[in-house]
Amino acid sequence: MKDSLYIDTLTPLRGIAAIWVVLYHYDQLTTFTGLEHLVSKDTTMFLAKGYLFVDFFFILSGFILAHVYGKRFHKAIPFKSACDYLWARFSRLYPLHIFCLLTHVVVAVFLVLGFPGVWERFNHMYAISGIPVHLLLGQAWGSEYWLTWNVPSWSISAEWAIYVISPLLFFVFFKRKGIGPWIMAAISFTILSMIVHFNVKHSLDTTYDWGIFRCFAEFTLGILLYNLYEKGYLKNWLKKDWAFLAAVLVTLFALHSKVNDVLVIPCFAFIIGSASHNQGKVHSALKRPFPQYLGEISYSIYMMQGLWLSLYWMGLDNWLVDRQGIVPDTLALVALVLSLLFVNLVSAAWTYHNIEIPLQQKLRRIKLKRLLNFQ
Repeated sequence: MKDSLYIDTLTPLRGIAAIWVVLYHYDQLTTFTGLEHLVSKDTTMFLAKGYLFVDFFFILSGFILAHVYGKRFHKAIPFKSACDYLWARFSRLYPLHIFCLLTHVVVAVFLVLGFPGVWERFNHMYAISGIPVHLLLGQAWGSEYWLTWNVPSWSISAEWAIYVISPLLFFVFFKRKGIGPWIMAAISFTILSMIVHFNVKHSLDTTYDWGIFRCFAEFTLGILLYNLYEKGYLKNWLKKDWAFLAAVLVTLFALHSKVNDVLVIPCFAFIIGSASHNQGKVHSALKRPFPQYLGEISYSIYMMQGLWLSLYWMGLDNWLVDRQGIVPDTLALVALVLSLLFVNLVSAAWTYHNIEIPLQQKLRRIKLKRLLNFQ
């Protein structure tokens, strides 16, 4: 049975977001080989805007961690509590991160030994100099080695950086009254607007350069959103099924059209707020075992995608090199992508049960003060 700190309606949203990001990456990698998008941007931006679900993760992370840990740092930042909190977050992120990194090391060795032609075209993805950056979770700190090895892990690097300062964020903004939180919300949206303005793509699709700032702004917005949830603002309205449906429809419209990325952020907040309050049919649907399980393995889905994305990109590129002038059918590519998505889900289920959870539990049983020889 889940404890009182568990908001079960939010769990499936993580799974949906992870799958959307995966499909977005397949669409992008298809264009990297010189082919057209799997779904034309002229038809809809649903896939092309899929990178925004990383932003959804950042907001949801701030919301959930405020719910679980915010009270610990509401009045002070005890050193022991901060260490325990960071160790818990490290235990959550690091084991699977290292496992995924090792799978790419295996792929690199496999390419060197068996496919020298492919290795010659893709060895930039496996820069040895990038290994220490990944080990230190520094991919989103402005490193030139961000786009190497398990590429999606850049966002884990950004989250870890914000985790380090999050006790301070909880102390300053958790359950605070007055104008301060509203000023911080304005600052967060200003940061996001600046990212869109200065990004050459004029979007929030930034990683190694603005990745930390993107995460900081949205994690903080998640904390501020949780404040509204705690105070019960609009609860009587948000708890209704039609409110959640409205949030989903507004978000889908925003993703479909070419609106400024910053305008999608309030839509995500609307979904999180309505889902967290809902006690109707939406709650019953989201509580079903399959949606819950997808949410539980969402971190594994997100991290394991890097392996299958790399194999898809290199395989498709190699196929096109060997068959100059032959363009594969879009439906065949869609079928291949859906097959790889299924493999991604199966592998994520395996890593969740055999890597992510067992190693997380083992690390959390190690007391940080004992590990560092604190008395």
